[in-house]
Amino acid sequence: MELHVDKVPSGLRVDIDGVAGREQALLERIRACRQGAWACPSGECMNIGTMEEHAQKGRIVLMLAPRPGAQLSATGIEQCLRYTLQATPR
Repeated sequence: MELHVDKVPSGLRVDIDGVAGREQALLERIRACRQGAWACPSGECMNIGTMEEHAQKGRIVLMLAPRPGAQLSATGIEQCLRYTLQATPR
């Protein structure tokens, strides 16, 4: 699995490759983390305002925008996602 987080004008773009057959399970875990149901080390998911998801052929692309008055840290999001995705069965 490869994870890349890049800053874009609206927030962050996250590309997750090499997850064929696990796209939906991973998206469910990311959604749960974002809602505070999953404890990740950085807590950065709580700063996400909106999240657009695209999943197909072993790839997930997330477009993240911050909550009003918040900022998203690429490092914090990467740490949170690595923790969350690592806990997902293969």
